[in-house]
Amino acid sequence: MKRLTLIPWLLLLSACTLPFGQAATPELPALPPTQVGIALPPAWTPTPQGAAQSTARPTSRPAQEPTPTSEIKVTALRLSELPTGYGPAQPVAYGISPAILAAGVLEPQAIAMFEQLGNGTLVISVAAPLATPTEEQGFGSWLKTPTMLLEALAGAMGQLEGSARALDGFSDIGTASAAVEGTILIGGARYTTQIVLLRQGSAAAYIAVLLPRGAQPGFDLQSVVRGYAERLRAEALGIPTPSVP
Repeated sequence: MKRLTLIPWLLLLSACTLPFGQAATPELPALPPTQVGIALPPAWTPTPQGAAQSTARPTSRPAQEPTPTSEIKVTALRLSELPTGYGPAQPVAYGISPAILAAGVLEPQAIAMFEQLGNGTLVISVAAPLATPTEEQGFGSWLKTPTMLLEALAGAMGQLEGSARALDGFSDIGTASAAVEGTILIGGARYTTQIVLLRQGSAAAYIAVLLPRGAQPGFDLQSVVRGYAERLRAEALGIPTPSVP
């Protein structure tokens, strides 16, 4: 009788007992994804010294490359640099071309021609950058022997009468300078011709004054050339100059 009453208790204990070695773990309800743990800030990694990129602008400008000679701009003599009574003239009207004025040496960048109304005095201005060693050498030869340029122009425009001679008082203008005088016959007309050659830095220029017989230019050639040389120097340095034609 006692043995039979223990059976229900044994059955009840076996139903509540887990397999040997397995601990009872209470089953918890799952949390929503937004409630799992605590969000931590991202890990901070110190930046090594010298690795930081500065966003500050540089305090000094980068060094600029020197301007190539071929980019140098030069200008010819202006009408405003001559006295009243002169006006613009067209070289082609006198059979004068850029090739003639280049005289086999220069590559003219600016050409200007003026005529004095009434007496026919002509003023020719030619300017060019010295962009190649050949031009440097050729213009240097003209400065040493200025009669070469007059002879070249006379041969292209007409005929040289007699011989050319160097002019004094023009050797201290600009970087280097020289002057020459002679007589050119053009179409039966005789012109007393004075040419001043001028180098100002990398710019080469010359101004030729052609005077018919008995005519006077009405200006001092040396003063005009000095003023022109000073303007070329200012332009090369970037100093603003009056834009009067």
